[in-house]
Amino acid sequence: MKKTALRAFLLLCGVAAVGCAPALPSNEPLFFSVVNLEQVNLANNLAVPGYAPASGQQGSWGLLNIPMIRHGVVVSPNEEIAPGGTTPFFVDDGPGGSAGQITGIIYGIQNTSPTTSTGGTIDLFWHKANASYITASCLSGVTCSPDAPAVALFTSGTFLARVKLASGIDSGNAMTFTKSDTAVTTPGGIGHSSSFADVDTTTAGKWTAELDGNWFTTSFGTRDIRLLTVFTSGAGASWSGGPTGTVGLRSNDPLRVFTH
Repeated sequence: MKKTALRAFLLLCGVAAVGCAPALPSNEPLFFSVVNLEQVNLANNLAVPGYAPASGQQGSWGLLNIPMIRHGVVVSPNEEIAPGGTTPFFVDDGPGGSAGQITGIIYGIQNTSPTTSTGGTIDLFWHKANASYITASCLSGVTCSPDAPAVALFTSGTFLARVKLASGIDSGNAMTFTKSDTAVTTPGGIGHSSSFADVDTTTAGKWTAELDGNWFTTSFGTRDIRLLTVFTSGAGASWSGGPTGTVGLRSNDPLRVFTH
């Protein structure tokens, strides 16, 4: 990068600059809180409206918001990270605030049973303060439906990173990327699903290098990210619409990473 271009970048996106995505700290455990709205269909016949990378039929897709990123602490080396410290690294401070917003879309999951799936991609985006603010009523599934306008709202920001779910959660099956303790389509069911993921370094964004930590150890190699999804089946009536058997989920997910 030429000196003039570098100087301009630092002026626009310096540490205290307004409107720029926060730079993730290097070589540090982080704990992301995630809120998610999702559709699931065990027949894998869902289509994501209005998002070209998510072409084709799939078993699950959804939209997400990251309301908080906390500094983490290592609970078990190369295995588990918990939230730590008293001051969060990032907090979505709502309409009228100055923090901005982090959103995303998850797509491409193929269900292999009521409790397991393979595949899956997460794209993350940054929105500067009040650029296209997503409200709590949208995140609860009241004002946002599984349609193209909602997808555009969550994916219209600056691209941060692409993350792909990967093997490791089931040591006996390299094709199981997500594993749940409850069938995801059980009406009113509350359950947990776990997975690992790797950063797609071929699709570069502001967070790609930092998220590529390869810190978690699994039976099938190292992984960059560990996820735990706590979901409620049937949440959001509009998200349960679509092909027969489609169920809407709402979840709160911790995502853990040890940055590069």
